[in-house]
Amino acid sequence: MRRNLIKEEILFVAIMVALLAIPAYSQRRGPAATVKAFYRFSSARSNIFDRRHIELRKGWYTNELYHLFLDQLKKDEAHLRAHPTDKPYFGDGLDFEPLHELCNAGGKSYPYSRKVGRPVVEKSVAYIDVTFFYPRACKIPADVWRVKLQRVGSRWFIADWIWPEGSSLAADMKANNL
Repeated sequence: MRRNLIKEEILFVAIMVALLAIPAYSQRRGPAATVKAFYRFSSARSNIFDRRHIELRKGWYTNELYHLFLDQLKKDEAHLRAHPTDKPYFGDGLDFEPLHELCNAGGKSYPYSRKVGRPVVEKSVAYIDVTFFYPRACKIPADVWRVKLQRVGSRWFIADWIWPEGSSLAADMKANNL
């Protein structure tokens, strides 16, 4: 009887250690794993740009990017009050990838795929290319977006997205003076 109780206590302690280790491990994801996990998380949720959208993803953003989103939301709300029929800056939503359009080739429809590249790390900043591509049958060139991450302590946070033409999400929001 006593022996079974000891086994149960050891099993309980082992399970608790394993459960406590999961969040600690997730806090130490590298930049590529952070980007992959962010896209998995974000793609499973609504892309409507509102307070809920910002708060759901807050843990992924640097403080600066988080505050840029909040500022943009205030600008959008003020703009809509003044011009209720206009579309706000993120009126089509914000899902951090190209529009979800299907490619029709050879009688079949294909969605694009996403590939997260290898990080280029410079001290506490990392850059990772995310490639959005269709199968070769579509004959559509790939679209490459660069994600900038900032390390704060032992965690990586998304600081910005850099578009193929060189502009960035943060710069676009800062320049948006609606």
